[in-house]
Amino acid sequence: MKWTPSFVGLFIGITALYVAAAEAGLAHAVVGNTVTLAWAPSGIALAALLLYGWRMAFAVALGAFLANAGTGVPLVAACSIAAGNTLEALGGAWLLARFPGFDVGLRTRRDVLALIVLAAFFATMISAFVGVATLAGIGTVAPQNYATAWVKWWLGDMMGMLVVAPPLLLWMREPLRAPSPGKVAEASCLLALLVIVTVRIFGLPELAPNRYDAAPMAVFPFVIWGSLRFRQPGASLVTLVSAVMVVWGASRGNGPFMSGDSFYDVVQWCTFSIIVAVTGLVLAASIAEQQHAQAQLRRSHEKLEQRVAERTRDLLAANSDLHTEMAERRNLEIALIRVSEEQRRAIGSELHDGLGQHLTSLSLLCESLRQKLIDRALPEADAARRIGELIGDAAAMNRTAARGLYPVALEHGGLIAALERLAEDTSSLKTIKCVVCVGRQVQVHDPLVAINLYRIAQEAVNNAVKYSQAGLIRIDLARVDGQHRLTLSDDGIGFRAGADTGMGMYSMRYRASLLGGMLQVSDNFPRGTTVSVTYPDAEAQP
Repeated sequence: MKWTPSFVGLFIGITALYVAAAEAGLAHAVVGNTVTLAWAPSGIALAALLLYGWRMAFAVALGAFLANAGTGVPLVAACSIAAGNTLEALGGAWLLARFPGFDVGLRTRRDVLALIVLAAFFATMISAFVGVATLAGIGTVAPQNYATAWVKWWLGDMMGMLVVAPPLLLWMREPLRAPSPGKVAEASCLLALLVIVTVRIFGLPELAPNRYDAAPMAVFPFVIWGSLRFRQPGASLVTLVSAVMVVWGASRGNGPFMSGDSFYDVVQWCTFSIIVAVTGLVLAASIAEQQHAQAQLRRSHEKLEQRVAERTRDLLAANSDLHTEMAERRNLEIALIRVSEEQRRAIGSELHDGLGQHLTSLSLLCESLRQKLIDRALPEADAARRIGELIGDAAAMNRTAARGLYPVALEHGGLIAALERLAEDTSSLKTIKCVVCVGRQVQVHDPLVAINLYRIAQEAVNNAVKYSQAGLIRIDLARVDGQHRLTLSDDGIGFRAGADTGMGMYSMRYRASLLGGMLQVSDNFPRGTTVSVTYPDAEAQP
C-alpha cells in the first residue's frame, strides 16, 4: 500500500466523512449513545470500498473507532464496535464483488437487488451482532432488550446502506455533466415540492398515526417522478431527502410514525424509508434497462441497415457486372453469328460462282463430246450422256447447298423473299406443300434479325419435312401487340416427347434468345405441330 499524497488525502477524507456522518447520526441515538435511527456511515463505508478498493477498510476502521470512542464507551468496546462496522462494509463489498456482473452504477435490477439483499440485508447483520453483543457485555443493553436493540441497530445500518450508498456510488462513479436549464428547473421544482410535502407530513405534531396512516404515501409520486425523469440519480436523491425529513420529524416526535412505542415507531419509519428506497432504485433500474435495450435495438437496427446498404451496393455492383458481362457475351455471340454467316455466305458464293461454273463448263464439254461420239456412231455416246446427267445432278446439288449456306434472296429481297424462296424449294419436293403468309406493315430491316429468323424457319421446315409426315406447312409472319411473331405450323403426326432436346431445337431457342424473344413448340388440334417465335419489335421502340 503506497502512501501517495492522493491516497493520503482520500484516506483522510473518508475518515473525516465517516466521523462527521457518525456524529450526526449519534445525535439521534435511540439505544444508549450508539444505536441511531439511521447509520449513514454504513453507506459511506460500503461506497468507499466499492469505489476505491479494499485498502480503504483502514480508513473505515479508523473513522468507526473515533466515532464510537466519542460516545463514552470503553475503548475496548469502541474497538469491538468499530471492528463490527468494518467487517460489515468488508462483507457487503466482498459479497457484491463475488456477484456475477455487478455494476456499482446500479444500471440493472440485478444490481439493485444484489445491493439490497447481499449488502443491506445480510452484511448489516454482522455489525448488529457485534455491536449489540458489545453493548450487552458492558451492560448498556439489558438481556431482555437484546432483540429490540438488535433490530434497531440492523434497521439503522440497512437504512444507511440503502439511502446513502446509492447516491455516493452514482455521483462518484459517473462524471458530472452540466444539465440543461430545463432539467435544472425541473429538478429544483421536484425537490422544492418534495420538501414542502414531507414537512407537512413528518413535521406536524397533529398528524396522529391512527388518522393519517395514508399520508406518507404522498412521497411515492415524487419517487416515480425522480425515477422516470432523472433515473438512478433522481431516485436516490428523492430517497435521501425523504429519509432526512423522516429522521428530522421523528427526532422532534412528530409525524404519522410516532405512536409512543419507540420500537414500533422505529420499525415503521425504517420500513417506510426502505420501501421508498427499494421502489425508487428498482423503478429507475427498470427504466435504465428499458432505455439501454432500446438503445441497443437502435444500434442493431442501424448496423442492420448499414449491412443491408452494403449488401445492396455489392449486389448492385455484382448485378451491374453481370449485366455488363451478359452484354459483352451477347455482343460476342452476335459477332460470332455474323462471322459464321459471313463464312457461310463466302462458302456459298464460292460453291455457286466457283464450283458451279466449273460444273457448268464440264457439262457443256460433256455434251459436246457426246455429240461428237454420236456423229461417229461410237457406242461410248451413251456413257457420255450418263456422265452429263451426273454432272447436271452435281450442279443441282451444288446450287441447293449454296442456297442452304446463304440464301441469296435474303440479301437482295429481304426476309420475306427468302421465306418465299424457302417455301418454293420445299414445295418442289412434290410430296409437301409450303405456303407463306405475311401480315400488313411487317418489315424486318435488321440483317441480324432477318438471318436468325430465316435460320429458325429453315430448321423448323427441315424438321417438318423429315419427321412430321405432313402434307402442308404454313409460314406466318405477323405483328401482334407491338411484337413480331414468326409461326410455322404443319398438319403432320404432331409433337413427339423428347423431340425438343435435339441440336436443331437448341439452335432455334438460342437464336430466339439472341433476339430477346422466346420460342414455343406446341401441338395443333386435331393434329400437327406449331413452332412460334415471338420477339420485341425493336424498330418500333424509341
